[in-house]
Amino acid sequence: MSDKNNTGVPFTAADASEQQLWDALEDYPQASPSAHLRRSFFQELDRTSSLRWHDRLRNFLGFSGNLGWLTATVCLALGLTVGQLQDRVPAGDSQSLAALQQQVTILNRSLILDRLENASASKRLRGVFDASSIAEYDVEVARALLTRATEDSVSSVRSAAIDALGPQLREPEVGGELMASLEAAESPLVQLALVDLVLRHGSTAQLQRLIQLADLGRLHEDLVQYVESSVQGEKI
Repeated sequence: MSDKNNTGVPFTAADASEQQLWDALEDYPQASPSAHLRRSFFQELDRTSSLRWHDRLRNFLGFSGNLGWLTATVCLALGLTVGQLQDRVPAGDSQSLAALQQQVTILNRSLILDRLENASASKRLRGVFDASSIAEYDVEVARALLTRATEDSVSSVRSAAIDALGPQLREPEVGGELMASLEAAESPLVQLALVDLVLRHGSTAQLQRLIQLADLGRLHEDLVQYVESSVQGEKI
């Protein structure tokens, strides 16, 4: 009997050429990955799931991408102007300077929201990365991220948005929609992002529901093993 099997990647894509590639890969024979390789993959995924402190700082300041650096340049110019004028401007005019700073912040926020709604998947993905540092403090940005996490047609964008919403998983609206998305998700990539999110940020009830889904075989085979090993690791 052959030790080869199909890849079993049921990915769907809006782009016809990308869908053709996935269809071809679905029938491409390959050896099943070993248990060691699977464990190594998920361990590496867990290790790299958290941004380093300087990456988080860069995202928080809006320095990601060309538009982010443009905003940063505007902020720098504004800061130098404020420094030069501070000794000359009457105290009452300091409110005007503060208003200018506020406008820069609003500009950066608007750019992020525009990216999240862009027709280009790559620009939506950049918007997700830029929004991750402010979603916790901005309801509208969080809502836009949740839309990407539950409705985007591109699995990589959905997965990134899911990860960006991690700290808010225990909030009723966000948690409810993401758990419903986990139960309905067919893409292994999206399932992986949701499973990893629940394991890192989920409440007791959410973790119990995840274990139930694994027991019922509602998750991809590799993810069932991942959930079981993670839960056993927590008990040790």
